[in-house]
Amino acid sequence: MNRALSIVAILMLLLLGGCSAGLRKIDTARDAFARGDLVESHDTLAKLAKPRRRFGDAAALDLAMIELASGDAAAAEARLRKLRDRFDAMPKLAPLQETASIITDDTARPFRPAGYEQVMIRAMLAVCSLATDGQDAESYAMQAAMRQSELAAEANERGLESASETYQPIALAPYLRGVLREATHHDYDDAARAYQLVTSVEPNFAPAHADVVRATGGAHSTAGNGVLYVIACVGRGPVLEQVDAPTTTAAMQIASTVMNVQNNRGGDSKPFVLPNIASVKVPKVKIPPSNVVAIGARANGVAIGVTQTLTDVGELARRQVEAEMPWTIARAVMRRATKETTVAVTGNQLGLDGAAGSLFQFAVASAWGSVEHADTRCWGLLPREIQVLRVELPAGEHEISLHSLGINGNPMGVGIRTPVTMVDGQNEYLIVIAPDQTIYPVNAK
Repeated sequence: MNRALSIVAILMLLLLGGCSAGLRKIDTARDAFARGDLVESHDTLAKLAKPRRRFGDAAALDLAMIELASGDAAAAEARLRKLRDRFDAMPKLAPLQETASIITDDTARPFRPAGYEQVMIRAMLAVCSLATDGQDAESYAMQAAMRQSELAAEANERGLESASETYQPIALAPYLRGVLREATHHDYDDAARAYQLVTSVEPNFAPAHADVVRATGGAHSTAGNGVLYVIACVGRGPVLEQVDAPTTTAAMQIASTVMNVQNNRGGDSKPFVLPNIASVKVPKVKIPPSNVVAIGARANGVAIGVTQTLTDVGELARRQVEAEMPWTIARAVMRRATKETTVAVTGNQLGLDGAAGSLFQFAVASAWGSVEHADTRCWGLLPREIQVLRVELPAGEHEISLHSLGINGNPMGVGIRTPVTMVDGQNEYLIVIAPDQTIYPVNAK
């Protein structure tokens, strides 16, 4: 028995070390990105972004943001498109990995992006497209809207309360459709309907009301002017951290139902009784601190406006992860119950009963459970918010200055300057990545 316990302990320590090392490296890369060190961030993530590695796909998503911030929007778009297609093609169940997750924890399963991440992959594809030729931007935006609608339908089928509110449309998708429809100079009705949807789902985005009026009137811009869109990815976005969550009645009911169904399929008609489990380790959304609240813009030294929040990615993540929490807790409960049952059966097979059996079960179950990790793999370089500034500028060359703005409205850091060329009656897109004081500009090509 002592030898068996030693082997279990060594295996658990190896699993714990490998998981912790991967998390530390990704956290290091994300911190480097926030302080402006693209080289360190890129090099660290590139080593981790391997499909077969535990953190490979999560690192690849982060790497796409590094590529975009570096000005290589085409590479970022290609990477995100490849990841989108691979995630969509994944089977709903991978038996070997599911078995491994029962033995260890959910980090043994293939990485599956959360619902909000699936939507944001498509949304960021649209942003990347705007930074290149823009040909697929509207298609990507529509895909984001459709995926959010599909998530709402799936949640409703599972009986999730307030599914339509939790998975309400993201404003970025219809807004980009409106922008692109309006730019045709003839699809103004489509643009007005898209902007109207924006006012419904994001009423605090005040510019949308003016957008509706302008599109309804059929005027893209004043004669002689082009339109500059500053699309800003502002702040450090949602990540997942491990917390101890109390088991809820809803979660225990879900776990009990699933375990009994599995037992019945295995030919055991006796009801499965869950052990007394007070709490389990689960992932919870955390928004890392960042001082930037918006981006201030100047054209040729003259203030032209401040970006405003169109989509709150942090709130989107928090709302959806919390809505899924009963199922997340239930899965952790089932894993813990399976482990405790396995330990009890093993003790009986070893002929251990009484005090010896209780000691064996407590020691092994405690050691086994103590090294569990909540699955905190995530797309950690998403922005906290996606903000937009629309401004008309005369056709010709302009120097655009951008600054991160703090909570008091004052500029932070050194800011950046970038040239733009405005064309009469056409849109120009300036993508900005601003995790904090550092600003990465991505001019459309």
